[in-house]
Amino acid sequence: EVGARRAMLMHLTLVPYIATAGETKTKPTQHSVKELRSIGLQPDVLVCRSDHPIDISSRRKIAQFTNVEERAVIALEDADTIYKIPGILHSQGLDDFVVERFGLQCGGADLSEWDKVVDAKLNPEHEVTIAMVGKYMELLDAYKSLIEAMSHAGITNRTK
Repeated sequence: EVGARRAMLMHLTLVPYIATAGETKTKPTQHSVKELRSIGLQPDVLVCRSDHPIDISSRRKIAQFTNVEERAVIALEDADTIYKIPGILHSQGLDDFVVERFGLQCGGADLSEWDKVVDAKLNPEHEVTIAMVGKYMELLDAYKSLIEAMSHAGITNRTK
């Protein structure tokens, strides 16, 4: 309704790896997009999650059978930390695709500061032990915000 240059549908999908066959399976992604199309939604971008690399031929196949541009089929292999995800998406041109699609006039992304954050997370120089006492310790999600705040403080101080 608002036009192709004012809205974008990005679909996150799983591309499972079948170890016995030694390959990723694209059919679940194709089926997922087919279901979306049946209710009138055509994805502009597919972000394909997998625990193994998704080769270019699989990405081409997904693009061909889903009517999504090949460069808009983004392979997102599991990363050892969520902080690597922006760099992975950038390296595959997702940010450039979005900027072009919306007709935005802006320079390329400079992730150098973000890369420093990732480096601080992955290569801490110090280590500390912090004890937590709480009423709901068996439910760690009850303290998720506190745990994340300590993790972020650790990144700032290059400390694990």
